Amino acid sequence: MILFSFNYSVSYQTSNVSSNMRFSKIFVDHSRQDSFVNRLRKKRFEILEKRIESLASQKETFKILDIGGDISYWKHVGWQNPKSDIYLLNLYENTIPEADCNKFHSVIGNALDIPFKQDDFELIFSNSVIEHVGSIQNQKKFADEVNRLSNHYIIQTPSLWFPLEPHSLIPFFQFIPHMLRAFLIMTFHINYFPKTKNYKDAVNVSKSTIMFTKKRFQKLFPEAEIEVERLFGIPKSYTAIKM
Repeated sequence: MILFSFNYSVSYQTSNVSSNMRFSKIFVDHSRQDSFVNRLRKKRFEILEKRIESLASQKETFKILDIGGDISYWKHVGWQNPKSDIYLLNLYENTIPEADCNKFHSVIGNALDIPFKQDDFELIFSNSVIEHVGSIQNQKKFADEVNRLSNHYIIQTPSLWFPLEPHSLIPFFQFIPHMLRAFLIMTFHINYFPKTKNYKDAVNVSKSTIMFTKKRFQKLFPEAEIEVERLFGIPKSYTAIKM
């Protein structure tokens, strides 16, 4: 009876986590243009678009470096400025359709040591990347690279305070201590966090994502204004803007 109850409990919890994640993915599916998260992204971009267009109008060339970006984002938000050249920096090569090769460029590189010269870009753009660079020290390196490459940037990151943690899709997952999160990561495949075979790897995976309060984000970008995106009155994301 005890064994049956334990197995039933584990089975129920596994099913419950999987069901919650499947339900949540309907809202955060980045591949679907009409998904909830992409609608929010488009709305966020529309607020910034006039300012980006204004900056572009002042420049002879308009090179944008998108750290961790891909072409689908720019397609979803409907960006069509004919002057812009967009460089997509990732640890892997992005596939650029032949029809878009004149406006989009794939760059393989690390956000902590970007292979371009100082002031090479008119604008640095990044969406939900800085929280994934592995440590607070690396987040400072990321910010330093942004400031080195351009005097203008738009850097977005999810808020620590929003109840639904966006990487796990589990409410309040960000407040669970890493020691406990590691056991969950070893047991389940939790969306962004890959399932691991041992405790040490699970702790490292858990610590690889470090989210921000507004105050800490502002410290990395002291010259920027911090825009707060709210959902149901709760901070959902922060965007550091220097234009």
